[in-house]
Amino acid sequence: MKEKLTKSLETYLLAVDNLLETKESIIVKDVAAYLNFGGATTADAIKKLREKGYINYKPYGNITLTELGERTVIVKKYRHNAIIKFLNKVLDIDLQKAEFNAEQMEYSMTDDVLERLVSFLDFMEQCSCSEPKWIKSCKSTLTTGELNEKCKACSGSCCCK
Repeated sequence: MKEKLTKSLETYLLAVDNLLETKESIIVKDVAAYLNFGGATTADAIKKLREKGYINYKPYGNITLTELGERTVIVKKYRHNAIIKFLNKVLDIDLQKAEFNAEQMEYSMTDDVLERLVSFLDFMEQCSCSEPKWIKSCKSTLTTGELNEKCKACSGSCCCK
């Protein structure tokens, strides 16, 4: 029953998850207030999430995440946080801008490219090099606007090895 969610439906799913982290039970009105959206629009989105198998919900009743909904939220948050970390720690983008751009990147990439990027970021984080030389060189170039001397001297036998 799994079907790819639109950005809009993902927003509702994440809102449900965020609310359930702080409240024992939630209803459509809670989700609408949390997102500052209209009740009818929110009710339609909640019904769609139920039809797609991401939440449990009966009209006027409580909303809970299904196993599929929980797994989807975990993957979504993991991917999002991996991209934020990369933008913030490697490219030195301030956190607020990194968060905004991470979301834009997620929705503009195909799933296979996003998965590949997240796998690369996982590798970078697990690599035994605390910070590879090429990342330090990149940060230096981003700061100064110029390649450092070692990088300028690279001609096939890279200094980053």
